[in-house]
Amino acid sequence: MQIYDIKLKTKIILGSSGYPSPKIFLNCIKILKCEMVTVSIRRVNKSQDNAFFELIKKTKCHILPNTAGCLSSREAIATAEMSREIFETNLIKLEVIEDDITLKPSMKNTIKAAETLIKKGFEVLPYTTDDFKFAKAMESIGCKVIMPWGSQIGSGRGLENPEKLIKIRQEFPQLTLIVDAGIGRISHVCEAFEIGYDGILLNSAVSKSDYPEEFSRALGLSVEAVERSIRSGLIPKRSYASPSTSSIGLPFKK
Repeated sequence: MQIYDIKLKTKIILGSSGYPSPKIFLNCIKILKCEMVTVSIRRVNKSQDNAFFELIKKTKCHILPNTAGCLSSREAIATAEMSREIFETNLIKLEVIEDDITLKPSMKNTIKAAETLIKKGFEVLPYTTDDFKFAKAMESIGCKVIMPWGSQIGSGRGLENPEKLIKIRQEFPQLTLIVDAGIGRISHVCEAFEIGYDGILLNSAVSKSDYPEEFSRALGLSVEAVERSIRSGLIPKRSYASPSTSSIGLPFKK
C-alpha cells in the first residue's frame, strides 16, 4: 500500500486509542505486522504524554498523526502543525467534523484545511464521507490518498453504501483509497478489499472487542484469505442465473 512516498507491506493501519493495556496494544501491532499507526495529540491526557509517546515509539511503526475532534479548519491546521513538530512527519490524517454527535466529516472545512496544509508542505490524507463530490474535491486539491468512511465512526455497521465507494474507486484508479471508520466485522474488511480498496484503517473494532489480540489474529487471517481469493479470479456478479453445469448432451435439449 502506497502512502505518498512510503510503501507499506501490510494493508492495515491501526488506531492507538482505547486498548485495555499498552501490552495488548503492542501485541495487536505485532500480530498484524502493522507498519503504520494513527495518533491524535488532542486526545492525549497531558499527564500521560511522555508514557504514551514512548509507547508509540516502541511500535517502530510509521506515525500518522490525525486531527481528530477538530470542528473547524483553523483548529485542524493548528493541530497538524503541532503534530508535525512533535512527530517530525509531513503526513497528516485530516479530520474536520461537523459536530460531536455524528462525527460526520465537514466537506467545506476539510477542503479549506487541506488547501492550506498542502501549501504548507503537508501530505494530506483526508477523512471523507462516501460522497463522490467530496472525494473529487480532495483529488483536485492534490491529495494522493483519500479515506472515505464505510459508515459512522465506531458504529460497526460496515460499508453502508458500497455502490458509492465503488464509484470512487472506479473514478480514481491512480489514488490510494483506504476505508476509514465503520468497520466492525471481519466480513466488512473482506468486502472493502473485494471492491478494490487498498487498505483499511480501524480502531474500535479491535480495541473494543472482548479479546483484541484474538480479533487481530482473525483480521490477519482474513486479509490473507481475501487477497488469495482475489488473486484466484473472482467470478463477476450477474443479475441473472448462470448454470454451473453444461447443458450439452442433456436429453430433450436441442
